[in-house]
Amino acid sequence: MVMPESADDRRTHGSWADAEPLLGAWYRRARESQFAHYNAASRYGALARFLGVPTVILSAATGTALFATLQKNESSTTLRLVLGFASLIAAVLAALQTFLGFSQRADKHRVAASAYGSIRREIEQHQTLPPPSAPELVRTIERLRGRLDEVSASAPDVPTRSWRQAQAAVAETSRPEGFRKGGA
Repeated sequence: MVMPESADDRRTHGSWADAEPLLGAWYRRARESQFAHYNAASRYGALARFLGVPTVILSAATGTALFATLQKNESSTTLRLVLGFASLIAAVLAALQTFLGFSQRADKHRVAASAYGSIRREIEQHQTLPPPSAPELVRTIERLRGRLDEVSASAPDVPTRSWRQAQAAVAETSRPEGFRKGGA
């Protein structure tokens, strides 16, 4: 059974009205972070494909062509040089793909974006169903702060361009200020 909160609880722990500006700021930041990480994931995914597709095509083409030229003794030196150069480019692209790790970066950004989305939805849930007492409100805020800190600490850095795109996207949404006062 939920005990009614006393005036002392409200003075010590604050009220829902006191928490709304803080939760609104956290909601906006979580939303911007979610958008920024999804933007970064899309960018790194595109870069992975940009390197990966030519690597696969060049590797397959040069491997097949080199095999065919070995069958013929009359293959020109120019053809062998072109194929050798194409093979070298394929190897460099494969090394870059591994070294830069765009696919892995995209995955990490998707995970971070999903986590920020989860936090954002939890804040929306509390807007609809606020904690019943001041002590519960304090526990809710502490839990949310802990989740935000945890996600922020484990999330990869977001490129500036992705942040700017996310901030512009959030500014154009129906809730750019974040958390709405007065309920859903």
